[in-house]
Amino acid sequence: MTGFKLVRTIRIAVVAVAAVGLLMAGTQSRHKLNAGILPIVHASGSCSNRSLRGNFGFQFQGDIIGFGPIAGVGVATFDGAGNFTQTDNVSINGLPAILNRPGSGTYSVNADCTGTQTLNTGGQVFHNTFVIVGKQSFSVQTDPGGVITGVSRPMGAAEED
Repeated sequence: MTGFKLVRTIRIAVVAVAAVGLLMAGTQSRHKLNAGILPIVHASGSCSNRSLRGNFGFQFQGDIIGFGPIAGVGVATFDGAGNFTQTDNVSINGLPAILNRPGSGTYSVNADCTGTQTLNTGGQVFHNTFVIVGKQSFSVQTDPGGVITGVSRPMGAAEED
């Protein structure tokens, strides 16, 4: 592989990883109430930016068109006011994983529990859309060139059913 092709491949991988991170970060759910960690049941018109507050673990997977598969995991911290930070670990097309990649951005949650997110990482900007369902959120990348989906949940000890 020539130096140019390798640099291009790495650049595409970093872009894909960032897109996925954004995807995952935005795909978060809700977190704490005054009394501690409690599940929130969302009815029509019950969501806002405050629905995403605290630390969320996420995973994502998909494909970067013309390059190959992508998968990753990470932690995002939402402030409940439309801002977040995250760190993720990503594997792209079997290349060595990109570890502890930082990112930050903004999000907006609609009353119907859908939302959008913008992630800034590695000098790139990525976008996704998400829906909050109970304690989870599901997301999909909206930028061209990737088909990447993600799931996130509030962090903490496992709950008993």
